[in-house]
Amino acid sequence: MPVALDSTSLALGTVACYLLYFVYVRWTKRQGLPPGPPRLPFLGNIHQLPQLDQHTFLKRWADQYGDVVYAEFFTQPAIVVSSVKAACELMEKRGAYYSGRPRFVRIREMIGWTGHSAWRPYDDTWKRQRRWFQQSLISASAVKRNHPLQEREVRRLLYALVQHPAEFISHIKRYSASLILEIGYGHTVTSVEGDEFIQLVEAGIQEVFGGSGAGSAPVDFFPVLKYIPAWLPGAGFKRAALMAKEAIAATENIPYDSVKDDIAAGVAKPSFTTAMMQDCLKKGALTSEDEIVIKGTAGTLYAGIKYTTLTSIMVFILAMVQHPDIFQKAQEEVIRVVGETRLPEFSDRESLPYLENIITEVYRWHPAVPIGVPHLASDDDVYRGYYIPKNSMIISNIWAMFHDPEVYPEPERFKPERWSNTNTDRGDDPNLGDPRKIVFGFGRRICPGRYFADNSVWIVAACIISMMSIRKARDARGEEITPSPKFHSGIVIHPEPFVCDIRPRSEQSRQLILESLGAGTV
Repeated sequence: MPVALDSTSLALGTVACYLLYFVYVRWTKRQGLPPGPPRLPFLGNIHQLPQLDQHTFLKRWADQYGDVVYAEFFTQPAIVVSSVKAACELMEKRGAYYSGRPRFVRIREMIGWTGHSAWRPYDDTWKRQRRWFQQSLISASAVKRNHPLQEREVRRLLYALVQHPAEFISHIKRYSASLILEIGYGHTVTSVEGDEFIQLVEAGIQEVFGGSGAGSAPVDFFPVLKYIPAWLPGAGFKRAALMAKEAIAATENIPYDSVKDDIAAGVAKPSFTTAMMQDCLKKGALTSEDEIVIKGTAGTLYAGIKYTTLTSIMVFILAMVQHPDIFQKAQEEVIRVVGETRLPEFSDRESLPYLENIITEVYRWHPAVPIGVPHLASDDDVYRGYYIPKNSMIISNIWAMFHDPEVYPEPERFKPERWSNTNTDRGDDPNLGDPRKIVFGFGRRICPGRYFADNSVWIVAACIISMMSIRKARDARGEEITPSPKFHSGIVIHPEPFVCDIRPRSEQSRQLILESLGAGTV
């Protein structure tokens, strides 16, 4: 005889079935996750993730588990991608689903760096920022329009190297900072030490960029930590964030206010900031929201392009000190093409293939941002049969991509010849392993300043190779000092200070450098 069910029993049965189905679906999906290291309850894999040199640690995961690895940091699912193929298929071909950003608790909520376009979610404000970048940095006309500034600043760099060669690191810092402050705000830098703005913000930005990768601090995975009082033992991260918060505010406010005052006085120079302000003024008076977005967009230039440019130039010099044969070969090419009566210009670039190989190898050997800024999966997805949960953090380990021996044989060697058109050690697809298609990021979140940064590195390399001699320094006993490639860890890595002997390669070169700046002889 059939049993009649009352409404309560039916409702409870329905709920039970739904819960069982939900658990079954979740269990089934989790069974299909990519391979990865064993996880602990609650902690996941956070106990394994080091704060320093995360790129080399994550490469070991790739070596063990493959190019797509699943991990959890507390309750945050993460997909570590260590091949160009997987990165392109996810973040470029499926860009509509993989262009978001994680929450970035440390950077956005504690430090308050909400205006920087790299940390922003994929929203209308980010798209507005991207349009401004397109007009001032990305378009072909903008790239060409910036050439005179880059050529002027490299002449100043060469002059400084002639006058004080031992301070080459400081000169390169001035060069990279001056480019960005000039294009961003119309502000000319004469020296790093004497520039109040640079001194004010450097420490704070270093605090943001140092240590762990973007979005990988413990507070990013366990946000409740941000409420810990700064005075508690072990809360040094909170005190550091407060210091960085002041510096980042200064990064955005001080130069913007200076441009605003210059506009009011009628003496403002053309710059990225003035262009953005003029664009907003077409619709009426500047709103407070306009000002916030403009400050953040301009600040993106200084904090992003400046540091990646600095790292790449330092890596170039380090490589040239370590490999005098490569330097000599490049110098012979530049002299053959450019001659000895002028400095290299951007119009020479296509005629200098070996120099191009050197710059390409610089990007591969030690990428400035070894772990790209993480993307976020906006929905559940399936890739290669693996389940990728919604809100997974997608970590692109660019370092691992560039140090895959299957793609780049002898990856630890600095070897420009690997980029020769006649060389076949680049894999089946020659474009797949091209660092220029990788080092600046993937998909819709690719670095908007990539052309400006690449040109800024190239013109320095070309002019130093043309005009200067780079050798190993010698100690008090006259023995050569070979610098080792040691790097500070962080979102942006950079070589530890090293010494070298850099000087004009001839008296003719010295005179040409001085005359190119209108300085005459000294």
